[in-house]
Amino acid sequence: MDVSVIDPYPMPDPDLLVENRVDWTVDPKRSALLVLNMQGFFLRPYARGTSPLDPLLANCSALLETCRRLRVPVVHTVQPGTQAPGERGLLTDFWGKGLDDALEDAAIVDELAPDVSGAVLSAWRYSAFFGSGLERQLRSLDRDQLVICGVYAHLSCVATAVDAFSHNLEVFLPADAVADFSAHEHRAALAWAASCCAVVKPTAELTAELLGAARTPRG
Repeated sequence: MDVSVIDPYPMPDPDLLVENRVDWTVDPKRSALLVLNMQGFFLRPYARGTSPLDPLLANCSALLETCRRLRVPVVHTVQPGTQAPGERGLLTDFWGKGLDDALEDAAIVDELAPDVSGAVLSAWRYSAFFGSGLERQLRSLDRDQLVICGVYAHLSCVATAVDAFSHNLEVFLPADAVADFSAHEHRAALAWAASCCAVVKPTAELTAELLGAARTPRG
């Protein structure tokens, strides 16, 4: 399947998000930020100057800035270019050969470029945990919460969310810091995650929680 053009659509209305089944609160001392696949190859189908791309970039940037300010660990994933058939596996049947090694395809977009403190892991399947060492890295940092942003909502975002949940990590999915092929798929992904494996909230609420927790004295 070739996803060459994604029509513009509005980000989900915060007032219409599905009610969360749990009431977890994100904590900068417990959490890490995972930025999924924000590479040129995956963002090119979106039109610049429109939603969802512009708010996606703005909200991912807001999360990134907040986490860096609070020294919350940040991990980026990237899909490697020019994968051998054995590496890519059944992804080829659904999506073709994937990206190549061209810089404009493989590089993380400038707005979200990793700094020296950030880690960059290879994403081999929908779930960022597959073959990446992500769980080991999070445990070594003593983190049991994961904030997930990036693309695409109904693929890598929810696959990673349910995998994180299965590893006993509390998951937070910012509703307007992920994007998808359509408004319908975006909303469906959020609703599914909220029903079984994650807390779904607008970016502004999550950043406010992070900043508020950082200001609260611990007794």
